Amino acid sequence: MNNLCYQKQNWQHDAQVRTSDGVHPFVRVWYSPPLFDWITVKNRTGPIPNGAIVVKEQYQSQTAPLSEWTVMVKDSKLSWDGWYWADLVNPSPRNPNATPTPLPGGGCAEPQVQFNGVGLYCLNCHASAIANQGTYSSTAYIDPPSEAGAGAFPDTTAMIEDMHNVSSRQLPGASAAEQVPKFVDRLPSSVFGNLKPLAKGTAPCMVSQAFDHVVPAAKSAGGPQEFVTSDQCAECHDATGTLAGVVPNMIYGAQSPAPANLSQYGEWRYSMMGLAGRDPIFFAQLDTESTLHGHLAGVADGAAFVQDFCLRCHGVMGQRQFHIDKGNGPNTLLTRAVLQDPKSKYGALARDGVSCAVCHHMSDDQLGDPSTETGLFKVGPASELYGPFPSDPDPTGAKSGDSVIPLPMQNSEGITPSQGLQIQQANLCASCHTILLPVFDANGNRVIKDGAPKSEYEQTTFFEWLNSGFITIPCQQCHMPDSYQDNPLQFKIANIEDNTFPAVPDQGPSTRLPDDDLILEARSPYRRHQLLGINLFALEMFDQFRADLGLFQFDPNLPNPLAKQIFGQKTAVAEAVAQAQTSTAEVTILSATETSGVLQADVQVDNLAGHNFPSGVSFRRAFLNFQMLDADGNVLWASGNTNSDGVIVDNAGNPLPTEFFSRSQQTYQPHFWTDNPITSDSQVEIYEELTTDPRGLLTTSFLSLDHKVKDNRIQPQGRSFNGPNADITAPVGTGDDPSYKNGCGCSVVRYQIPIASNAAAVNATLYYQSIPPYYLRQRAEDAHGPDTARLITFTNQLNTSNYPEIANWKLKIATSGPVGIQ
Repeated sequence: MNNLCYQKQNWQHDAQVRTSDGVHPFVRVWYSPPLFDWITVKNRTGPIPNGAIVVKEQYQSQTAPLSEWTVMVKDSKLSWDGWYWADLVNPSPRNPNATPTPLPGGGCAEPQVQFNGVGLYCLNCHASAIANQGTYSSTAYIDPPSEAGAGAFPDTTAMIEDMHNVSSRQLPGASAAEQVPKFVDRLPSSVFGNLKPLAKGTAPCMVSQAFDHVVPAAKSAGGPQEFVTSDQCAECHDATGTLAGVVPNMIYGAQSPAPANLSQYGEWRYSMMGLAGRDPIFFAQLDTESTLHGHLAGVADGAAFVQDFCLRCHGVMGQRQFHIDKGNGPNTLLTRAVLQDPKSKYGALARDGVSCAVCHHMSDDQLGDPSTETGLFKVGPASELYGPFPSDPDPTGAKSGDSVIPLPMQNSEGITPSQGLQIQQANLCASCHTILLPVFDANGNRVIKDGAPKSEYEQTTFFEWLNSGFITIPCQQCHMPDSYQDNPLQFKIANIEDNTFPAVPDQGPSTRLPDDDLILEARSPYRRHQLLGINLFALEMFDQFRADLGLFQFDPNLPNPLAKQIFGQKTAVAEAVAQAQTSTAEVTILSATETSGVLQADVQVDNLAGHNFPSGVSFRRAFLNFQMLDADGNVLWASGNTNSDGVIVDNAGNPLPTEFFSRSQQTYQPHFWTDNPITSDSQVEIYEELTTDPRGLLTTSFLSLDHKVKDNRIQPQGRSFNGPNADITAPVGTGDDPSYKNGCGCSVVRYQIPIASNAAAVNATLYYQSIPPYYLRQRAEDAHGPDTARLITFTNQLNTSNYPEIANWKLKIATSGPVGIQ
């Protein structure tokens, strides 16, 4: 390209620089001889020959110098669509053998977006080309055919020099010095104070998001494999820039101070499902499981077995495709190391997390059945994906009624969008949110109970919902809302070259699919792919340590200047905070009275969610902070105060002994209620699940969950004592507390404490911790691998002052506000 060989070889080309009606800047297109022969002699019929090339010169105006090239090279063996795409301004081809390396000053290098390769975003328009060929090539602008040689064009040296000075395609980014994270060093803390600081550089940078790139296989290789990475979906289902100067569909509030990308990809990318394959908390947990269960009876490599097992959900596409391709032999296992290999397609698929091709590929076969628990859902054919809208019965692809249009996706991916009503049902979520795990002892033996190998449920969110008053409200209604900031939404669900684009070409026969095949309907309700819980601690790690975790700073599909204004992670955080503080729980002080120098107060917590609170992984906890106040709002006494690390302390600021567990410290906070009141600042109401291992020691190892000793998490409203799976989700350690028997979805806690002479009011606040201090300490005590080192480093260096929602390592859910003492 730098030598302009295509000009020197006198390829056929447009007669002059021309407009492209805003789809591109001004262009002049050149056609290699094999491609020109296909356009003219073969009249665009039959396959385009391999080696055919289209070169599109792009200009800022008809008189400006050449600013960049976009290039298409045909090779039918590469992928389903068979094109290599390149956008060349400052050419910097990806080195497939590159490994992520730390910067000299510390931290990780900025992940670089690649604009050259197969299966790129160019397909969002080119999939609309006629005859499934991916190109709009036409002789419409060639007349008269060129007879000019290279001398008829501008000086090559000047042209290339001008091109290399153009940076309009470069995404905004920081300098190398600015990319080095600047953290507040908080070692030692009250969480890790008894541990030796970890040596720097022990946690490797995660592989760049640019390498999460697996495209549909070529027709000659059998067509699409079961799974492809999300960038193949983002081509059309992100807020991808199409027409110049036109705000992309699915952008909300483009002219506001805080525009948001509400596309499917734009929100999923920053959800914990989109981040599951890079989640530093999960990988530290996996490090623990690999360490504690590295030697299992009857298993050649216990650590590899554990990693393959756990990646069944967090790295589901890589794990599934690995076993599809390589079988299910006892030593055929996908390991953690593969995810650190930028050359592995299985690593790329696994790093992409719970991606588009997971949920939209699930068949309805036995969903919700025990056989599909723990990530064992069944999938449909590789050539089908399921969505909520009717499929088009017309074999020509012409749109009818409310149906989707199939041809663009068939052309680009070899996949047909089909209606699958399971995508709207709670059963779709059951497989990965009902987790049944084997139980192993410290010697690697499977625990036997009643003569059979023992298993325990680590997660029962689906069961909790199933036995609740929310049974008619599927998970999607809360986790995929149809409004934003209380405003109903209406969007088309894709950005493609549809029937609203200028004709191609603007004269002569069309090289684009008929308009009837390209009609996109504005959908209302429009279901967002928000897919959030309230794991703010992980989301903020992905913000501060984004480069370390391999994520792009900006969405490369968004056009400038929107790319500089929209931060999907910030949208995710704001929405998670809103969900936490409006849709999770309420706190009410039912009474606060003084009798004979004793304050008695009853505090009620109501669960607003359709499942337990907390739910999900078993180490999450919520706790009540109850405070006695004077007339000026000063705290006179408290239960549930914390220090800056989120460790619960007494009124003297000392951590409660129950905050950390060891072999010699196995005491925990019991459940408190009206018949078991809190009477001391060493007591606090913590809503949590605690389990011991086969030795009887409290554990957070998922593969050692032998005996549940406490589960007072607040149940959902409408729970029945005799409902589905009631025995599995039964509370533990709540005594005769009627709140856990009557289906109120609530908890009433009583406080009986000596009253201060100047006490005037009380206040109660509910806080949440997705990774409590004791959990973090156990990670550091149970394993010492690179993923553990990464989590400890992040935990100690996360500057919570930048994230007020998790200041002092706790997330506020709800507060009663001050209530006067009677």
